[in-house]
Amino acid sequence: MRIVLIYSYVKYNFYIMKKNPRNILSEKNVSITNPRILVIEELLNHKKPLTIDLLQKNLKGKIALSTLYRVLNDLKIINVIKEFNTPEKETVVELSIHEEEDHHHHIFCKKCGDVQDINLSSKFEVDLDKEIIVIQNSLKFTVEEHTLELIGICSNC
Repeated sequence: MRIVLIYSYVKYNFYIMKKNPRNILSEKNVSITNPRILVIEELLNHKKPLTIDLLQKNLKGKIALSTLYRVLNDLKIINVIKEFNTPEKETVVELSIHEEEDHHHHIFCKKCGDVQDINLSSKFEVDLDKEIIVIQNSLKFTVEEHTLELIGICSNC
């Protein structure tokens, strides 16, 4: 029992340590710059996807818009962030630095633009994967990835 507890403690602390922007960048063997640190910190602090406009607003002028786009592009290339679009075609970014593949989907508020990560049951994902196989076979098409977006109005609106 003690070994399991120590292993869990070490694994947990390692995961938390990895969430430090400097450690994230070091692990990717890239330059540690202040703009990169600021962007990663902001995404870590919010713990949810952010539109580029909201990210820029939250950074309160600490980074020029052109620098922000360059940093986001750099972080996307090294797989620190993922980028996707809202139903209104706004670009949203989120961290993708999880220990294992973190397959999830999103729910969008069509009034305020809030975006939340959602996880679906493994049964639903398995059933969806089976349907994708049927679609691939019937259309002679290779599906490389899928997304599922839920759109509605959040409780704040």
